[in-house]
Amino acid sequence: MTLSQFIAKSSGLGKRHAKKLIEAGDVRLNGEIVIDGNLPLEKFDLLSANGEILQARTARYLLLHKPIGILSATTDKIHRTVVDLIHEPWANELHLAGRLDRATSGLVILTNDSRFSESLTSPDKHVPKTYLVQTDQAIPETVLQQFRDGMSFEKENTRSAPAEVELLSETSCRLTIYEGLHHQIKRMFLRFGIRVTQLHRESIGPYHLGNLQPGEWRNIDFPLD
Repeated sequence: MTLSQFIAKSSGLGKRHAKKLIEAGDVRLNGEIVIDGNLPLEKFDLLSANGEILQARTARYLLLHKPIGILSATTDKIHRTVVDLIHEPWANELHLAGRLDRATSGLVILTNDSRFSESLTSPDKHVPKTYLVQTDQAIPETVLQQFRDGMSFEKENTRSAPAEVELLSETSCRLTIYEGLHHQIKRMFLRFGIRVTQLHRESIGPYHLGNLQPGEWRNIDFPLD
């Protein structure tokens, strides 16, 4: 939507009124006077006319440590969700950039910027996601090698990229994958008869959980490139 269209719509006074405001120098975009009504208005631009703010939406980017038992959703009638952990008036604007199931803990990212979330979740971006995995039995080296080679997933008709995996003990490892298939890690281990008993996400791309405690969150002022 252009500035003229937005001003005309928000004021209810039509395009002619919007044009007059712009020509008179009474319209400011992000603090600067604008004289071109055909400029596009972006989602998080600050727009004012005659000193009245017409749009002032803040882009928000949050890292949150999801505890076990909390639902990766914005609303739910039964279970507490990650949004319920954010006690701010703007929390209902947020959506998730990558989910975790209820039994999985760790990093989730919330935002109101759909372009940012798509940059993390789009399959063609191959964003790495690193997990700590605990299993019910020893993990053979042959299984780790299969992960490193990549695996076929018939349901999605795709093949995973080679994973990065570090064995931490006989029954635990640090695993980095580049997809976000449904229950992907659990399915990878189950293919070899191994059950995942604990799953915890440490990072998504350049974003790390750090020292956030379960239920805590923090802002990212500007997303990393």
